[in-house]
Amino acid sequence: MKEWDRKYNLVRELVVKDLKIRYSRPMLGFLWAFLSPFLMVVIFYIIFGLILKVKIEEAPFVLYLMSGVFPWVFFQDSVLKSTTSLVDNKNLIRESDFPHYLVPVSIVFANFISFLPSLLIMITSSLFILKGLPIFILLLPFVLILHLAIIIGLSVIASILYVKWRDLKYLLDAILLLVFYLTPTCYSLSAVKDSFSSISFKIYLYNPFVGILALYRISLFKGFIKGTERYFGLFPVFIIQLIVTIVIFVALFYLYKRKKNTINDYLSY
Repeated sequence: MKEWDRKYNLVRELVVKDLKIRYSRPMLGFLWAFLSPFLMVVIFYIIFGLILKVKIEEAPFVLYLMSGVFPWVFFQDSVLKSTTSLVDNKNLIRESDFPHYLVPVSIVFANFISFLPSLLIMITSSLFILKGLPIFILLLPFVLILHLAIIIGLSVIASILYVKWRDLKYLLDAILLLVFYLTPTCYSLSAVKDSFSSISFKIYLYNPFVGILALYRISLFKGFIKGTERYFGLFPVFIIQLIVTIVIFVALFYLYKRKKNTINDYLSY
């Protein structure tokens, strides 16, 4: 129990430190946690909604954008910042005795706190625009847990690999950009289905972020599930995300077990 308390206190201190560094100097402080996602949606809406005139059948386009962009930014920022976290905090790690994975985990939790205002904006906007919330809003805590678990797993894996392979950060930038455009953040699944063969579309649906965004939208938007039933059922989507999470954590435990004794050696230079 004492060991868990020590880990909890360390993560809490790292989270507070991260948030202070992030929001203490800007004049508007934590208000940027609300403004940044809002401004991003405005930009995406101008590009995709007004200029490209993208249409979404399942939900109002601005809500669809929010439910795609906000969760994606939480994921992307967490993974990219966590990737270099062990190297960035190498002095702290060398001077202290604690598991390496707590550093990227603390970054993910700090980003999760910054994500909560975005989540509040999504819920409030859905409530007013759609005149209510669906019964599936009760699933939202489970969606958040799955999303958070996937981000933690991938973030810790990336941070461990980066200690040895410093080119990983630049490779991840390209990979995440590709995955972003392969994920229906700003376009409908119907557009993908019309462009892909039936087999390619089924493979596409196994992209875990397709499922995560679908779960957010089902949880937040009244009637959204009716538009997605032709592609997948609610239960299969949950199962796929659960399997993906388990696979990620199995890979994480295997990697950490192999690398934990050599991480400090690579941090020495």
